[in-house]
This record gives sequence, structure tokens and C-alpha cells, in this order.
Amino acid sequence: MGLKSMPKMFKFVQNIPILCIVSIFSKPNGDFLLTHNRDESHLRPFSNEVKTNDYENHKWTGPMDLVSGGSWIYYSELYACCVLNGAYTKHKHRPPYRMSRGLLILELLKYNSIDEFVSEIELNAIEPFTMIMLKLHSTENKILVWDGREKFVENHSADELIVRSSTPLYSEEEKQAHFNAFRDLIDTGDKAVFELHDKLKMLPNSKFPTVQTTSITQISHTGKQTSLKFCPIPV
Repeated sequence: MGLKSMPKMFKFVQNIPILCIVSIFSKPNGDFLLTHNRDESHLRPFSNEVKTNDYENHKWTGPMDLVSGGSWIYYSELYACCVLNGAYTKHKHRPPYRMSRGLLILELLKYNSIDEFVSEIELNAIEPFTMIMLKLHSTENKILVWDGREKFVENHSADELIVRSSTPLYSEEEKQAHFNAFRDLIDTGDKAVFELHDKLKMLPNSKFPTVQTTSITQISHTGKQTSLKFCPIPV
């Protein structure tokens, strides 16, 4: 199993098949704002309640996916993390898989460093994913991509903005428009960024009959405080 660093040309990685739109605004002092549109089947159940949960004696706070018992986004004492479907190219869904990706991201809680997690986590028989990891009270921001065969790690610790959009759902022109919209924001406060995510949400459509934006989640880390805003979108 290989571990590779992505070339510089992938700084903003606009052609990744993920079922979401995600933006991260980061500051040199370690503060960040992570906002996540979850574009998912509206038939997949999730909890509307955000609370602090326990995973093998490690605490995490976020919404819960009721199918896996895990989550797609959370924060803990050490980390903020979210997971997205798919790697760099489209893949075929070939179950059964050994572990849900919603539980896999909770495995990070067992490690004291992102690098240790990336090095040691076993990913055989796990469906491809993109996992964004931010270490609180630091500037460390890394992304682990698993394509079903190899691990890839991207270091975005020096980036002030990351934007990702789903390849299966959005054209190259739409993805570039998403990036441009966030890049051109004059006000990058939590309210303005949330409002832009709301404007970009996927509505019910004929192309993907069961897929739409089912929630928007925002994690804000400022100084020593971390907060999570979770807004389910009625179907």
C-alpha cells in the first residue's frame, strides 16, 4: 500500500468525485471555518440532533448517520474532520465493505497525530473516500485520499482557501464557478459563507432523483473555542 504526495498542480483539486461542496477558510494563527453541504440520498436517515458522542472512549461532537452509527463531519478535543465519497476518479460501488467510512473517520480519534493515523490506518476493503483533517490549536490541515488501492496525502497547512465540489454531480464549469464564488467573497465571516453554501445547495432534480443537499454543517474554530452549526434541510 503506497503513500504519495500530490503534485502542486492539485492545490485546489477541482476534479474530485465527492458528493458535497466543501469550503475551508484558514488563518495563519490556526483559526478556521469549515462549511459542508452534504449532497446525499434523501432516503438515507440521519439524526437531527447534534450532541457529544462516545467512540471507544473518545468523545466527538456532530450529527450522526443512523445507518453507520458514525458521522460525515465532527470535531473533538484535537480535531475537526469530515469525509467525502470517492477519490480522484469515479469508482464502482462494490460491497460488502469492511467498515463504513462514517466509522472510519472516527478512528482518527485514537491517534495523537494526523501523520500517525495516515501511516497506520488499514484501508483494505474500504470504499474510496476523501477525508479532511484539521488539528485544532495548530495550522495543520491535511487531506487523506484513498482510491481503493493507494493512500494519497495532501498538505494544505499553508492554504488560506480550499474548495471542493463533486465530480459526479457537477461539471467542470460548475466546479470552477463554485471556487470563484468563494474566492471572490469579500466577507468571509461565518454568516456570509453559510449563506453562499445555502445558495449553492442542490435542489430536487431529475438528473439525480434521490440526491439533494440534505444538510449544511459549519465548524468554526477561533482561539480556544470550537462550535458546530448543523442545519438539516427539509425534503
